[in-house]
Amino acid sequence: MIAGPATGAEALREALAAASDGTRTQRRGYVRAPSETLGALPFDSAFVDRCRMAFSKLVGLDDEGIVAITSARRRVGRSSVAAAVATALARTRGIGGVLLVDLDFERPIQADLFSVAPAPGLADFLEGRERLRLVTGGPGRQLCLVPAGQRLGDPAQLLHRLSRGGLLSVFRERFQWVVVDLPPLHLNPEVAGLANQATWHIVVGWHRRTTIDQVREVNEHILARNRAGFLLTGDSTRIPRWIRRLL
Repeated sequence: MIAGPATGAEALREALAAASDGTRTQRRGYVRAPSETLGALPFDSAFVDRCRMAFSKLVGLDDEGIVAITSARRRVGRSSVAAAVATALARTRGIGGVLLVDLDFERPIQADLFSVAPAPGLADFLEGRERLRLVTGGPGRQLCLVPAGQRLGDPAQLLHRLSRGGLLSVFRERFQWVVVDLPPLHLNPEVAGLANQATWHIVVGWHRRTTIDQVREVNEHILARNRAGFLLTGDSTRIPRWIRRLL
């Protein structure tokens, strides 16, 4: 069945309320395939643990909120960090549930990382072509994923709709933690608007690729700079691990 246009907070709120029913429903805005589940991430547990430690240093003892993961450019591991942070939260702090939302409508990757179908997703729901789809899995089945889906229109319009409607806070009404995989901040001004609706911000950069100027550019867009951290990926060394433990 095809849903009508879902443009506001109430439509999204209804969709998420239907998700809490735990069964397939005919209510507008949500459908769930019981056999669908999140697959294992394609990287080792050490990477997830490093992301968990970086996140814990940022948020301290706080136990709920919205986490925006962004970057200055593509191909720096941003989506991998978002997936790892969401998984770590589901494992250690996700008693009230963790939601990972892929908002990179141009180059979505979260569905591939978790080995699920890429569509339908949030774009299909916002454009009124499909019901909202959540895929559950992860540690203790505490993690849910909203894939980006397949867009037909301008991705900037979708980001504007999410930002203007304050839809991230609607997701937060249903989940203890919401992790948002945002596209690079320089691509669209709406990305900064969404980022600043989050409680915390993790800016991802790549070792010897991301420049200081790019980090500063991202930092200028983030208003709550005391709640932002920088995470470097792609660092490599020829020093054996057993020696690095002694350093």
